[in-house]
Amino acid sequence: KIMSELLDEWIKCQQSWLYLEPIFSSEDIVKQMPTEGRRFELVDKHWRNVMSTVTKNANVLKVCSREGLLSSFVRINSEIDLIQKGLSDYLETKRSFFPRFYFLSNEEMLSILSQTRDPTAVQPHLNKCFENIYRLRFNDKQEIDAMLSEEGETVDFSTIVVPSASVEVWLLQVEKTMKQSLQQIIADSVVDYARKGRDDWVLS
Repeated sequence: KIMSELLDEWIKCQQSWLYLEPIFSSEDIVKQMPTEGRRFELVDKHWRNVMSTVTKNANVLKVCSREGLLSSFVRINSEIDLIQKGLSDYLETKRSFFPRFYFLSNEEMLSILSQTRDPTAVQPHLNKCFENIYRLRFNDKQEIDAMLSEEGETVDFSTIVVPSASVEVWLLQVEKTMKQSLQQIIADSVVDYARKGRDDWVLS
């Protein structure tokens, strides 16, 4: 029975570690989630120590009879539960601020949030957040000055958006600028309609 309980806890720890390790390998994520980052350090240390010991002695009976091993896995899995809850709360906070993040999976969000120093990391996920938006155009200063559709149409922004450290903040500004830019284009087209012939107006 003890061996069965140990293996259950062991497998649970292994699966969680495989999921969390790439996430907390990112300095950006650790910086944003320091408490969970410290907890994962403990989990990571425990997992590596156990696996190092098992590598040296692969006899399952001897490994499973180690005093305190089961209780240590139970304790570490409790830490993992707290980490995963913190991670879930963290993602929910981001989604509450920028609701279009609800269109993305946790993995897709973490892919963006783990690369906050690279604003172009959002590019592969834009079409899920915004209908038919294929790319944002970044200038030489890494500022956003236009949006592009999948058909190759380009809409220049009325104001430039400067990405900040918090991706949800500047994406909200992008959304606002998209609307403002389209409103300005429509207003300009109404004025042009009175000045140009219909054919020229349509083609311009």
